Amino acid sequence: MTRRKLLSWLGVGGSLGILSYVVGHTVKHFIPRPPRKIFIKEAELPPPSMVKVGEEYFLVKLQDGKLRALSRRCPHLGCKVNYWPPKEIFLCPCHQSRFALTGAYLSGPAPRGLYELKWERSEGGILLEIPG
Repeated sequence: MTRRKLLSWLGVGGSLGILSYVVGHTVKHFIPRPPRKIFIKEAELPPPSMVKVGEEYFLVKLQDGKLRALSRRCPHLGCKVNYWPPKEIFLCPCHQSRFALTGAYLSGPAPRGLYELKWERSEGGILLEIPG
């Protein structure tokens, strides 16, 4: 095998390798990741009119006893929203979007309310789905 042929093969192989890496890396971003599931024990659920703040979620038990699970990510730019107890609202620290305890939009640049998370009753608590 001549040096020219060897370099030609290495060039083609390297180009194909780089191309396959770029295509694989691009495709990976379009395939949805499965949601993470978090188990929350019954004893850790909030009493009526209270809020439990998790790392990525809020659990709110409303006056009527219904439980709502809300994402802590602001729908505006994805900042982590905080709970503000004196006013009983959720407040985004980045651009001051405000949300009601139900997750409904109140004010600010956010285009909508907080994302509601899926959850289901399980033995001894609830199973909460955090999108991937």
